[in-house]
Amino acid sequence: MTDNISSSSGSGTIAAIDNSRRNRVMMKLIVSLLGLGIISMAGYLLTTQKISSSSQGLLRNNSQHRRLDLDLVSYFYSKPMLHYYDPKSTNIRTDDPNELADGLPAPPKGIAASQWCRDPETDPLPAPPIDYNTCESSQLIHMDINGGMTSQLNKILKVAIWAAMDNSCFYINEEMYGSHFAHSKLGYREFDNGKEEYWWILDRYFDQMGLQKPRWEYMMDATKGKQFDMVNPGPGEIAQHDFGGKGSLTSNDPKQRYRLRSIPSLGYIDVDNISLKKHFLRRMFRIKQPVRDMACEHLTSQGLANDDYMALSIRRGDKVTETAILETVDPYIKEAEKAIELYFGGAVPTMFVATDDCAVMQEFRDQRPDWTFVSECDNATEENGFVYKEMKHWTEEQTDAHFHKFIAEMIGMASAKHWIGVPTTNVSYWIYFMRPLDAHDDNFVWVEKPRQGGMPW
Repeated sequence: MTDNISSSSGSGTIAAIDNSRRNRVMMKLIVSLLGLGIISMAGYLLTTQKISSSSQGLLRNNSQHRRLDLDLVSYFYSKPMLHYYDPKSTNIRTDDPNELADGLPAPPKGIAASQWCRDPETDPLPAPPIDYNTCESSQLIHMDINGGMTSQLNKILKVAIWAAMDNSCFYINEEMYGSHFAHSKLGYREFDNGKEEYWWILDRYFDQMGLQKPRWEYMMDATKGKQFDMVNPGPGEIAQHDFGGKGSLTSNDPKQRYRLRSIPSLGYIDVDNISLKKHFLRRMFRIKQPVRDMACEHLTSQGLANDDYMALSIRRGDKVTETAILETVDPYIKEAEKAIELYFGGAVPTMFVATDDCAVMQEFRDQRPDWTFVSECDNATEENGFVYKEMKHWTEEQTDAHFHKFIAEMIGMASAKHWIGVPTTNVSYWIYFMRPLDAHDDNFVWVEKPRQGGMPW
């Protein structure tokens, strides 16, 4: 962590008690709100005093807490400045998760409380959509993305933050761009008559991310007049911008994970890296409402509506060709038993299983017949595991069936009180940043250690 956030040794002062910076932000907000005539200065000061006084006990041990301070004056027109304290120590929990701060609800309890089953604008810390057309830099970032869904989404998140920090436009190209990796596109399809097509998969299930195609084509024409400089970043360049060099997807170093970042154009001023990514993702990754509603209805029908539950993420399928996989569900059972005692008061919760290999459901039920295991496998079938290379032969119906199932699984995993999975799939890293701002790191557990150790950053 940086100097103005508590270090692991407990030295330093966290940003939440940096009065000079707080006063500066307060004055900016007061001026903005008075100009809009929405709330009075007296009302604002009373609210701020309430937040400040209620947080004093919370900050009794600086080494346990970090602060998320979003200076979102530009669109928080009817709300006073919001302060959220977001403990994510991998070793230390707060005494009571409900003590986080006034106005911040307890962690979601079941699908009925999941942020992913409602509009992002209704979050305690609202997440309005991003205007991708407002970009003043001459740099134009072109994303020729390939690979699986969460592999793509992880790259998009990093490049979207890059573009926002540089005030650049970016475009996600789901069509063929040259011949390099052309057949590894999510939407690449082959037909028996030899015909090839590229379907727009992201646009099918999610709201627009990046420039729309007509705007991109217009700007591409403008590059001929040297108005824009197009950049095609590779994995190394993306890692350089996100991690500051070649970086592992996990880290044990709090100075790396919680370094402060700013995107002034979006109102993020000195926000720690983890919280910024989570809130930015919530603004960027917007599941189309019919798809979202269908997924949440499926999850509700499985008995996850109003109670805390545990998520188990099992990836098999074509992963066996890339890395060693866990051949039994035993490690998941062992970690689940630990979590039951630590976080569920000894009562076995419902187990939500997210998997590309539906055969694991019987394995779990044989191992613990008295536990309740539910899954989207009850609504779909992928008995032999997901194999990416087979997608090119899928019909439209098969494509929808797979991604509707996967989106429901993403929401189910992100909304669980406790998550258990492996570090060998991009799914895990995406789910980590989908989890709420107040989710604890000790409720995100690897069943096997990552190569570099640590947690996503």
